[in-house]
Amino acid sequence: MKQDWSQWKLIQDFFQIGGDGSIPEGTRLLMEAMDMAVFEDGQDIVVVDAPADDGMYIILEGRARVLNRQENLINELAEGDMVGELALIKDVVRGATVRASGQVRCAHISRVLFEEIAGKNRKVYGALLDLLYTKTTNMVRERERIQSELAIASRIQTGFMPKSFEEFKRLPCMSVTGRMVPAKEVGGDFFDVFFIDENRLGFLVADVSGKGVGAALFMTMAKIHIRNYMMLDMPVEEMARRVNEQLNNDNEEELFVTAFICVLDTRDNRLDFVNAGHNKPFISRQGGDFEMLPCKVNFVLGAMEPMPYHKQSILLEPGDSIYLYTDGVSEAMNPEEELFGDERIGMALNSSPGKEDPEDLVDHMYRQIEAFAKGAEQSDDITMLYVSRIANAQAT
Repeated sequence: MKQDWSQWKLIQDFFQIGGDGSIPEGTRLLMEAMDMAVFEDGQDIVVVDAPADDGMYIILEGRARVLNRQENLINELAEGDMVGELALIKDVVRGATVRASGQVRCAHISRVLFEEIAGKNRKVYGALLDLLYTKTTNMVRERERIQSELAIASRIQTGFMPKSFEEFKRLPCMSVTGRMVPAKEVGGDFFDVFFIDENRLGFLVADVSGKGVGAALFMTMAKIHIRNYMMLDMPVEEMARRVNEQLNNDNEEELFVTAFICVLDTRDNRLDFVNAGHNKPFISRQGGDFEMLPCKVNFVLGAMEPMPYHKQSILLEPGDSIYLYTDGVSEAMNPEEELFGDERIGMALNSSPGKEDPEDLVDHMYRQIEAFAKGAEQSDDITMLYVSRIANAQAT
C-alpha cells in the first residue's frame, strides 16, 4: 500500500511540490517508493559500520542522537534532517549510529528499491539530486543564520566595553586599561570601569556561562544591573545580592555570571570587593612581584536565590597594582592541550618590563599567551583589566 504524503507539509516542502499539487515524474516515483518507518525511544535507526543497504531516512517527527563508535554524542537531528541519502547511490557503510530519542517517524526508501525504480526511469536520479540540493540550500541558510546571530552577539558584547581610559587619570595615582580578545564562538566575557563619584572608582571583570546571542544579552543585563546598583552608593555585598536576585528573574536559559567586582576609594586607598565565583586576581605591592590575592569566593550570580555575598577589603595604595582576568587566560590551551594556568600567569606578569604602564603590561600578557598557544585555536574570550596606582603621580 502506497503511503499518502499529501498531509505531510515537510515532505511537500522537501520535494518542492507546487501549490497546485503538480509533481515532476521522477519526484512522484521517488515519493511513491517511500514508506513510513517508526522507531521507538532508544531504537537505532542506523548503526555505525553496518551496511547501508536500508538506504535513506527523512525525519518527519521526533528527535535523534548521532553517536560515534565510542557512543559519544556528536550531533542531534530533528524534523527535516536526512540520514544516509548518499547510501542510495554509493556502496558505503554507516559512519555513525543514529538513535531515536523518543518516538521517531521517518520517510524511508531502501537502496534496492531506489535502484529498481531509477533503473526504469532515470528521472528518479534527478529527483534525488533535487532533494540533495534542497538539503544543501537549507544547510547554507542555517549557517548564514548562525553567522548572523554570532555577528549580532559580537556587536552586543564589544559595544558595551569601555573604549577609552584617559578620564580615569584624573583620580590620584591612577592608570587603568582593559581589553578583550573574543573567541570565534562568541561568549559572555565583559569588564567595566566607571566613576561612582569624584573619589571612588568602580571596576569589574565577569564571565557569563554559555555562548551566542543568549549569553551576550545576559551579559548586557548583568553589566547594567551591576553598574546601576553600584551607582546607588550601596555596599558591594548588598549590590551583589540584588544583582543576583535580578538575574534569577525569568532566567529560563539557566545562565549565570562569575564576577570580581571592586570599589576603590582613593581618599583612604581602601578597595572593597566581592568575588562571585570568579578567578582570584593577582596583586603587586609597591612594584614588587605579583602574587595571587588570597580571598574568599562566594557563589556565582544568577544561579540561585536567596544567596548571601560578603564584602572583603584590602588597601590598594600608590605603587600597588591589581590584575583581573577571566578563565580564557588561565584556560588558554596549546596544541599539547596544556593549560596556561595560574602559575604561568604569575610568571608572565612578573616578567613584564613595565608594571606601571597598563597598556604595556596587557600587551605583554597577550603576547605571552599567544606564544604559549603556538597557533592553537582560541576556544574562549580572553579578557583582562589592569588597575595601577602609580607612585608619586599627580591627578590630571
